[in-house]
Amino acid sequence: MLDDSSSDDTSLIIKSFAQAGVRFVAGGSLPSGWLGKNHAYQTLIEESSGDYILFLDVDTVISTTSISQLVEQLLTNEHSMVSVLPRREDSHHASALFGTMRYYWELLLSSRTTPPAASALWMVSRAALAETSAGLPSYSMSVRPERHLARQLQRKKQYCYLVGNRKLGISYEKRLKSQYETALRLYYPMSGRHLLLWLVATVFIVLLILPLGMVIFSGHQNSLLWYWAASLCVVTTLTFAALMITSYGSVTWLLRVGLGPWLLIQELVLLTLSHVLYRLDKVTWKGRPVAAQPVRHDALRVDE
Repeated sequence: MLDDSSSDDTSLIIKSFAQAGVRFVAGGSLPSGWLGKNHAYQTLIEESSGDYILFLDVDTVISTTSISQLVEQLLTNEHSMVSVLPRREDSHHASALFGTMRYYWELLLSSRTTPPAASALWMVSRAALAETSAGLPSYSMSVRPERHLARQLQRKKQYCYLVGNRKLGISYEKRLKSQYETALRLYYPMSGRHLLLWLVATVFIVLLILPLGMVIFSGHQNSLLWYWAASLCVVTTLTFAALMITSYGSVTWLLRVGLGPWLLIQELVLLTLSHVLYRLDKVTWKGRPVAAQPVRHDALRVDE
């Protein structure tokens, strides 16, 4: 485990597990041209020796069989990389009920050439990482390096994305504040970085909210218009419910589906704030200010 220059007792906690086989790696100063998390990734890759490399966020929890299941998935399907959308086992908490819809957008906006990818947990073979035309050093300033690698390996049909279930045993718990911070860091790059694409994303969310407003508040007598609005509401609800049923650990997913209109308004606010903060160079990651590069998707520069 790597301690990325933390100021608390992280290093002592890691060292206390030495007898269990946990090796402590001290992080150094951040080199120019790297984001902190990406440099930690690269350092751990260089320190590791196995055939497969597993990365998981601090908020992600795994069971005793999760890793073996992922390795079996890779070997059985002859894949080189897998990432997992984790479940929320604490779905009754406010941080789960009112959390952002980032994973929903990840699935909804994915395609065959732009697959979804989750930073919560991803595993890649060392051989594939070495063979890719641009490994992690080429994405040293990206807020989503795992997505770039996934897109490369998808072209070779060597990547898969899994939506977590109870058997896989991969879950996460993330505070609401941390979810907002992540959304502010990711939504602007996800929406394309350009004003026009941001506007398209904004209009798309508004159009998801509008039909529900029409159904609830409109007194319009045109039955065709009413059926159109109601149909859009049903389609939106069903797609959102499909993700919630799979990724939430109890029937409280129904509450989150019921909160859908509020969540969409929340997403609209976060998308707008992300755009504004990036334009003002006010976005931070792990306490380090970052700003969007004008020429590369998802790329950032460290504001030293």
